[in-house]
Amino acid sequence: MKYQKIVLLGGSGFVGTNLALKLSQQGYQVTIPCRRPHRLREMTVRPNIKLVQANIMDQSQLTQICKDHDAVINLVGILNESRKVSFRRVHVDFVKSVVHACQTNKIKRLLHMSALQANQASGSSLYLRTKGEGENLIHTFGQKDLFVTSFQPSVIFGPGDSFVNRFDGILKLSLGIFPLACPNSRFAPVFIGDVVSFIAATINDPDSFSKRYPLCGPETWTLKQIVEQIKQSRGYHCKIVGMPNSLSKLQAVVLQSLPGKLFTMDNYRSLQTDSTCDQDYGYCPSSFSHYLAHLSRPNDPRSLYDDYRKQI
Repeated sequence: MKYQKIVLLGGSGFVGTNLALKLSQQGYQVTIPCRRPHRLREMTVRPNIKLVQANIMDQSQLTQICKDHDAVINLVGILNESRKVSFRRVHVDFVKSVVHACQTNKIKRLLHMSALQANQASGSSLYLRTKGEGENLIHTFGQKDLFVTSFQPSVIFGPGDSFVNRFDGILKLSLGIFPLACPNSRFAPVFIGDVVSFIAATINDPDSFSKRYPLCGPETWTLKQIVEQIKQSRGYHCKIVGMPNSLSKLQAVVLQSLPGKLFTMDNYRSLQTDSTCDQDYGYCPSSFSHYLAHLSRPNDPRSLYDDYRKQI
């Protein structure tokens, strides 16, 4: 069976919008449920993409949306909790709702976005533990009725990302010194184009069923090295000072109480585990340093993306 009609959960986010465009280009029919479809009006001009106003946290609405589809891709996740939304609600309970919607509609194909180093038992943060629990649930529940594939990316970069752009914004406002928490945490950044291409390639690949794929780029950097590269590529002149563990904790305690939650204790705990792979699997070959070398060029995000893809 060819899985052609796809419900893309979390399709309004950074990964979701890029994946929707990739799937549209490959001829898949993509349904994106979201609370505010008017914010994605540019997507409606793309062929094969349909926006549906819905609250996917409501089981009945989610089940109805999945009707008459062949596959579901779940990209839903949060980096910080709020008073209304918890890690468990989004990473665990929602996974159960997705599985139920698939089973009710006799959908056989389910793809799921987890996180690198997610581990239900030993994750260093609640984020990583709930991500691991949700991933385990989706594979366990899927053994009988579903063909499940999950993806475990390190930090994802690309035009419009929240990782590079967040540090870029902070560096731009920094005067003299930029105090950086957890400077020795290690990452293997992955390019958004590689991630969505790999996900798209697995949809109808039986060899990917029941697999869990770590997604790492070819380079490993400490957080301080990454921020230094962003600074250099943008021409900023502040001094980046890596903070010791005690001050990193203090920064998390202070910032998590401020609007926007730039940095929390759970973020701090996540950074105690390196977001790297044991080996280079070759799924995401694009270079992070090569990408950063092009950031200083005045260009719109789509042109930067296209130019970068031509050179790798």
